[in-house]
Amino acid sequence: MAAPEFQLRFHDARDRLLAEAHARPSTPLNAPGLASRIVTLSGETGAEDDRAHMAALCRKLGMAEPGESARWCMLNAGAWSLRWERHTEASTWTVFRPGVDPDLANFSVTALDALPRDWLSGLPGEVLVAAHAAIVGATPARLPFAAEEIVAAQIAAGPVSVYSDFRAGPDAFTRFVLVAGGADDVTVGRVLQQLFEIESYRLMALLAFPLALETATALKGLEGEVDLAAAHVVNESGVESDRTLLNRLAALAGEAERLAGQTNFRFAAARAYYGLVGERIANWQETPVDVRPTLGEFMERRLAPAMRTCASVAERQRGVIERIARTVQILNTRVEVASEMVNVDLLASMDRRSKQQLRLQQTVEGLSIVAVSYYALALLKIFFDGVAKLAPALNAAIATAVLAPLVIFVVWRFLDRVKSQFADPGDKGGGH
Repeated sequence: MAAPEFQLRFHDARDRLLAEAHARPSTPLNAPGLASRIVTLSGETGAEDDRAHMAALCRKLGMAEPGESARWCMLNAGAWSLRWERHTEASTWTVFRPGVDPDLANFSVTALDALPRDWLSGLPGEVLVAAHAAIVGATPARLPFAAEEIVAAQIAAGPVSVYSDFRAGPDAFTRFVLVAGGADDVTVGRVLQQLFEIESYRLMALLAFPLALETATALKGLEGEVDLAAAHVVNESGVESDRTLLNRLAALAGEAERLAGQTNFRFAAARAYYGLVGERIANWQETPVDVRPTLGEFMERRLAPAMRTCASVAERQRGVIERIARTVQILNTRVEVASEMVNVDLLASMDRRSKQQLRLQQTVEGLSIVAVSYYALALLKIFFDGVAKLAPALNAAIATAVLAPLVIFVVWRFLDRVKSQFADPGDKGGGH
């Protein structure tokens, strides 16, 4: 099954084989022991800085450095070991010190004490997760947590138990007590790894919560603007008013999309991390210890509401974008209908003008026939006057009058043929 987008990206086989070939034999993680994890958030472009920092420690201790494209490295220094893993947007730095007695009173001794101070203080990126774990063989008489805040669970009905209050200690590290109860090293190591993953994914998921609160405030203003726009849609104020409203809605849509662009990645990551927390806890098959809430119950009470808030804000974002789109569609429809009505009126006006022009043209054509016929008959009259001098029996006026109908018909016929030659073949008004 494909891993979620934001889940741990495992290194390739080449880097794993090289790292394991050069690493010293690891010390079994038996009880008692100490472990610490730090998660630094360096963004999707910070992988090279994290790898370089790990390589610097390897050089400092004379160990083999991770490859140029490595996303994982295991450094074994004998009394302690460090595992670096690169995730999509963060790196995990997990330190193990087996065989060291923990100070459960105040965690004054930690696994990080073995690391060079200057190297530890120079970790790239922002520290997001910081956790200490103390591995003990049996449940201590007194736990270093507030009694009313203790969260505890027995893992898979087996000997391993986990205790914590998920509160940051004086050094800002969350503290866990893992009771091995006689379990083998492999089981203890697996539970410890899953415990650190739960804490890491929990806080990675919570990165979205402050953003959700900020986004909810911005969405409130956007929703108010969309409500006003919807109210204006009800009151039809003309095409120009609708176009102004469309421009305003376009600006709101841009703002909503910008807001979604700023939050989509974080909300999607929160969903993935929250799912991983649930998967890890479900795999544990927890059993309550001394009627205390289990880790699953703690997450349901503390983490789930924050994740539901993020999901609600994401849904509101989608709702605002959809509402703006629907309002724009309604306005576009109304503007189009209004434009069509204007076009209909314009076409009707053009039709009336065309008819007027046609009638005027027909009138002009009639006058043209009269004028041409008049001049033609005048020429005939001159002709007949000349002939009458040679043949006194010819009456020029009578001859002209007799030929007048024929001349008018010929002129009409001639002009009609001329008009038909220039007329559009599809024009039904043209032709004979």
